[in-house]
Amino acid sequence: MGDILRQGRDREPRRRTPPLVLAAAGVTLLVLAGVLVHGLLEPRARHVSGAQATTRPPSAQPSPAPAVTAGLTQGARPLRPEPVGLAGVPVALGSGVQLLLTGAQPGWFSPATGRFKPIWGLPESGPGYGFTRVAGGWAAQGYSLPTPSCQTCAGQPSPVYFIADGRARATRVGVASEAAADGRGGALWLTTYRPGADITVTSGIAQEVSLAGQPIGPRVHLPAGYVIDRAVGGALLLAPYSQGPGVVTDELWDPGSGRIIREFANVIAASPEQIAWNPCGAQCPVYVLRLSTGTSMSIPLASGTWAVGGTFSSDGRLLAVQVSAAVMPDGYAAANRLEVIDIASQRLTAVPGTTISSRVGLSFGWQPGRDRLLAAVEEASAVVDVASWQPGDSYLSIQAARIPRGTALVLGDGG
Repeated sequence: MGDILRQGRDREPRRRTPPLVLAAAGVTLLVLAGVLVHGLLEPRARHVSGAQATTRPPSAQPSPAPAVTAGLTQGARPLRPEPVGLAGVPVALGSGVQLLLTGAQPGWFSPATGRFKPIWGLPESGPGYGFTRVAGGWAAQGYSLPTPSCQTCAGQPSPVYFIADGRARATRVGVASEAAADGRGGALWLTTYRPGADITVTSGIAQEVSLAGQPIGPRVHLPAGYVIDRAVGGALLLAPYSQGPGVVTDELWDPGSGRIIREFANVIAASPEQIAWNPCGAQCPVYVLRLSTGTSMSIPLASGTWAVGGTFSSDGRLLAVQVSAAVMPDGYAAANRLEVIDIASQRLTAVPGTTISSRVGLSFGWQPGRDRLLAAVEEASAVVDVASWQPGDSYLSIQAARIPRGTALVLGDGG
């Protein structure tokens, strides 16, 4: 396995933009700022600390190839303003779509009925809750405001909860500084730091636990400055907590031996058995590695485009990616679009109606247990357009939904 995973180390890395973590405090100014910065930085959804919500420093936008032109189609055309909303056919999404909303009191929302069901067992949290996608549901942890004197220092460990898909009750799993998805169902990885410790230079203590909070295996000390993104194929995918300008590299780390199995530049998505990365921007395809077999593949993108984020479907058969194209005079990408990769056939399909200006934030994720992709433009408004698409559809289905004030949609791997 080690020899297989070490293949490809010579590929040129590319900068990856880290996430902006914003506590859902319901303050209009913060929401507006978060939407704008999210649209500019175009991050992959990453795991964040529930004990202390921090803003990690942004990295520079990668420079595309000189031949890159505006838009997300082959061939050149002049730069022009891109849409700020999704384009599709107004269609009721049906009662089967239940959306997770975060906020001081998270809950499930039905676009079909407009009904909101609070998740019982989650104490109300003024700063809001952070969610991490795990097998069969979500891990939730309340935010606490960062210490002004140390934005990267750990706060007091806080409770971690599990919410099964569609269920309106949370189960307390344990207390930790960080929570991450395990590679198997019915378990989580919890990491604890000493309160006040600077996470960028400190080693966290990680423990795999069942959803009942029972330890699974021994505790392990993580490499200093790294946090768990998620477990993949029996190993842990680690990301540097502080992600500044330059190349951002994740490490696939064996918790038993403490050995680094392989490094990945610009990871865009990960699942229990697969890792996807786009190491050199507009000059490289998307690479996907399946750890259970050691096989890897490369999927070319349209000329002059690069992937900035993605998420695997529940069964791992499909990979939705957000691609960008062109660079405007201010250094930011001109446009984004969603595309879906069929892992078995390696076929790339553009999702119609999703070409959108990079100035607005776009959330997307797979409906649990289905091959239906959901997307929404992040707005500082109670009314959001929720879009739906499945392989084979020739258009995007869109339904306007009025969500409760002070809440926000959670789509993808986290929110």
